[in-house]
Amino acid sequence: MSILPELQRNKGTVSSALGKELAKVVLAGKKEVLREAVQLTCFEPENIKSKSIRAGAAKIIEKTAEKKPKLIAPYLEKLLPALDMPEPQTRWMIMMTFSYCASLNPRSSIKAISYAKQYLKESQGVCLSGATALYLGAVGALSTQEAKCVLPILIRALETASINEVDWILEAFIKITDNLKPADRHAIVTYANKYLDAPKKSTRKRVEKLMKKIG
Repeated sequence: MSILPELQRNKGTVSSALGKELAKVVLAGKKEVLREAVQLTCFEPENIKSKSIRAGAAKIIEKTAEKKPKLIAPYLEKLLPALDMPEPQTRWMIMMTFSYCASLNPRSSIKAISYAKQYLKESQGVCLSGATALYLGAVGALSTQEAKCVLPILIRALETASINEVDWILEAFIKITDNLKPADRHAIVTYANKYLDAPKKSTRKRVEKLMKKIG
């Protein structure tokens, strides 16, 4: 049975509740729901009225990836076009999906780096920029080569980040630290030191965690 009618009836762009319920169906073994959800992340891309269908499908994918990334990792290539969808909701949930699955499918996951660069130049909200930073952290954790690639992207993002975006970039720094050369670790410390007295406790805690990890 198709999930399209359910997503069409659902209200709201993100369609969180229904997406979470359908993710449980996928996790219970209904792979046909997963395959249809992958296709629906790009449903009628030119039709703005279909954004709740695309975002609802993306929520299914994201919540499934969060719990069991090995189910989603083989589909990353097919999910790449979803990163071109017009609404930020679909894009950030698929970006989170790439983050969850990065270590299971490195070859496909790194193909989203160009999208990450694009997203960090946009002002589409903390959900998208935060998911993008976490994705870059997951990619940078793969190898020294990937860490070297994502580091300058994250540094540029930090230079223009809002206070609500800083936490996610610091989290990404924490993930890639082990794959960086000493000079690059020093550069991260220099940037992180600026937030030692940040107004948000969560920011200060991430700075402390980063400093402890770097030693």
